[in-house]
Amino acid sequence: MIANFPPLADVAATNPAATEPTSLRAGNDLDPRFNRWGVSGALAGFLVWAITTPRAAPFHAFLHQRGPTQVVCLVAAGMVSAFLVSKWQLLQRQERKLQQLGEGITSTLQAGNVDGAALQAEQSASLMGKRLLRLLSVWRASQSSFQLERAADADSDRYQLAMQNSYSLIKVLLWAIPILGFIGTVIGMSQAVGSFESVLGNADNVDGLKAGLTKVTSGLGTAFDTTYLALVISVLLAIPINAVERREEQLLNAIDGRVRDAVLVLSPMGESAGGSGGGNLQTAGDPVLAPLNLHSAELGALINEAFEQHLPDPSVLVAPAQQYAEQLTEAALAKLDPLTTLVRDSVEGVAEARLSLQEQAQIIRSSMDGAAHELTASLQQLRPLLRELQSASTLGTILGEELSSLKASVELRHAIEQLSGQLQQLQQLQREQLQHSRRQIRWPWR
Repeated sequence: MIANFPPLADVAATNPAATEPTSLRAGNDLDPRFNRWGVSGALAGFLVWAITTPRAAPFHAFLHQRGPTQVVCLVAAGMVSAFLVSKWQLLQRQERKLQQLGEGITSTLQAGNVDGAALQAEQSASLMGKRLLRLLSVWRASQSSFQLERAADADSDRYQLAMQNSYSLIKVLLWAIPILGFIGTVIGMSQAVGSFESVLGNADNVDGLKAGLTKVTSGLGTAFDTTYLALVISVLLAIPINAVERREEQLLNAIDGRVRDAVLVLSPMGESAGGSGGGNLQTAGDPVLAPLNLHSAELGALINEAFEQHLPDPSVLVAPAQQYAEQLTEAALAKLDPLTTLVRDSVEGVAEARLSLQEQAQIIRSSMDGAAHELTASLQQLRPLLRELQSASTLGTILGEELSSLKASVELRHAIEQLSGQLQQLQQLQREQLQHSRRQIRWPWR
């Protein structure tokens, strides 16, 4: 019975290994310790890099000749892997304890043995037992179903938030690994670009050209291999992180469901409220009702009698309430009269303004119609002038064409005159040459 439930401080005193049941602290029971997985994971990643130090070892060039980002990626991958292994082991341990504790403690509470249930929860050293001890202490202190439900909700929210926070550093490391790969890519590309100067300087030297090209290809190898290693590690670690996070969420939901089912029998709205032991659980936990040992029917009769003796007849309260309502209505109407008058005046003013606006709109519409008619008449008067301008434009075009043809004929005439002059000069020159030739034939000694 709850009346026999000892203080939890006494239970903790009898068991030195017991922790404080009324406080869940930060809710990080499922978080592995950083000094374990962080140090061990970093050492594991560094050992993987150190094993390949000999030149004959596989992946020596891939891990030792591609810049400093390779070892950093391996260390980060080792830390993430160690965290996942530790987290997986914790989840398996809590799942086994949940299976051992879940059904037995519910049946113990249903039997009314709260002391036994508290002892089982404490001896289990599990997350479910810790939450049960806290909720049992809340119930013992408040005897309130509302407080019990609030405590259960608060504990569930605490562990959900702790679960999200536990993966924050791991997700930062998973995000940093590809960034390190891109940093290695930048380092390799800068080395390759810097080696082009020696290649160009030794273009006429075969040995120097080979050495320069070796440096260029080494830089490109650093650029590609660092990105390759980082992306492969990120992909391989993203899948188990998602799986472990989902399994932890399922475990927390299962623990929350088992805890709520177990403490539901303590609530008056739970299964024990209507059972044979429900009355004993409820009255035994209250120091006032425990000595009375009343049944539900007797308690209801006492409550009804108290209402009849100490509460007035409802009919007595109707008349004052009605009178008060009438007075309140009259006062409200009196207060609303000025507002009603103001609204009425405003409506009338708006109606008058609307009529005046309609009249002004009609005047503007009529004036615009008259202006439209005048504009139409003006356009009709301008149509002959537009036609004359169009004909003048056509005449000007014709005159321009005739003037162009006249200029062409004048130029042709000048060209013909020049051509005729040149022909005359040519004929004169031919005559002179003919005369000269004749003279040479007649007087060859001249």
